[in-house]
Amino acid sequence: MVKLLTILAPFSLGSGNDAAVQAEIDALRSDLSALQRSQSQGALDAERADEIRAIVKDALADAGTRTMLQGPGPQDGPFVGDNFYRLDARGTELTSADGNFRYHLNVQMQLRFIWNHREELGDTQGFENRRTRFIMDGHAFGKEWRYGLQISRPSGVPSPRVPDIEDAWVGRVLSPELQLKMGQFRPAFTHEELMVNATTIFMERSALNNYFRAARSRGIALEWETEHFMWRSGWFDGITVRSPSTPGGADWNTGNTVNLPWDNSLAIDWAFSSRFDWKLAGSWKELREYTPWLDMEGQATNLGVAVDAEQASPSAPFPADPWMIEVTADLMHKQAGWSLYTWGVFRRVQSDDGQSNQWGALVQASTMLAEKWEAALRYSIGDSGADADAAYPMLSLLELNLSHYFHRHSMKVQLDVGYSFEGLSANSRGNGFATAANNLLPDVQPPAGDVSGQMYVGIQYQVLF
Repeated sequence: MVKLLTILAPFSLGSGNDAAVQAEIDALRSDLSALQRSQSQGALDAERADEIRAIVKDALADAGTRTMLQGPGPQDGPFVGDNFYRLDARGTELTSADGNFRYHLNVQMQLRFIWNHREELGDTQGFENRRTRFIMDGHAFGKEWRYGLQISRPSGVPSPRVPDIEDAWVGRVLSPELQLKMGQFRPAFTHEELMVNATTIFMERSALNNYFRAARSRGIALEWETEHFMWRSGWFDGITVRSPSTPGGADWNTGNTVNLPWDNSLAIDWAFSSRFDWKLAGSWKELREYTPWLDMEGQATNLGVAVDAEQASPSAPFPADPWMIEVTADLMHKQAGWSLYTWGVFRRVQSDDGQSNQWGALVQASTMLAEKWEAALRYSIGDSGADADAAYPMLSLLELNLSHYFHRHSMKVQLDVGYSFEGLSANSRGNGFATAANNLLPDVQPPAGDVSGQMYVGIQYQVLF
């Protein structure tokens, strides 16, 4: 370009009086200047594009590795199930850039104050750290390999134990509707036990559920879920804890079987559970909780039936060769402003020492008083089958609840009041329904006891993040 201007210069000087030639030279100079500016601007645009590409590349790399405070997606991977296990709470989430690894963490804390009054034993009161849990889920090495892990502070009297591993399972997605699951988790039986306790209206699941539930166990299960149906069946090491001294009945009792080894002293030959749910209306997400939020659209209804059973080997101190089978059915309905839940259960326990028929029923109703206020009523009745001369076998319990939601179930305060119309025996040996977890304590046992009722008041603060 410089050489061309040098060549044109003499013509400009030598032809000063030739206006036509001068005009042509000026036009050439103008075109050359425009070309020079265009080339300079093009180089600048290319440089800016390279800078933008570098910034976008760094941002994408950072987004793929940094911690994101967000709620989990609507589903995790191709399996659309786990609807009774999922938490809709925000949490800490890590996801790999290629999407093959996902880690989601929730922390749950429940802090309580309880006052209990028993006619012959007076008042008992105190604070409790009921639950402190780390709840983890996600997938690894591809979205078809799912996992769940739940670690909890040990409950009860302090001990040198390490924190409890409550849930520890791996699931293999077989199809968008089917998953095979192995590890430690809850066998599918009572509806209440499968509902995440963080979403309960009352501060604790019912005393009836805690007696008849299938406790966490180790095993393998197949889970199938469609738009309207959910079926879960599994084979386990055992779903109850056996007791050798149940008055008036066979040697059996429900309890905690968490983290027992394969050669545990329960000597269970086999244990099996199966549950079928039919969603009549609404969505599975709406049926994961009882609270009937005012912004809910339409209705949500679920009908569930389940069975579990197990057989034990005769071995000391359990020589009676016991077996157990129980069935349950439940119905849940909710719509904007109110909800209704009811269920019943029957258990047959039999051994060489005798037999015991146990049963229970519950009804629970709630209503939204305002956008963030809910009130509920729950009545439970049941029979443990124990000898009435040695224990209080009956349950007749009325409970009231008032809940205030700061951030729905992620932060709430619950007030519970309960009154037992019958004397209560401890369920540690299968005799009754009293457990501290339900704010109920054993009364003075018959024939010495003359019990007219027991009352409790509890308040709980929950945070889930």
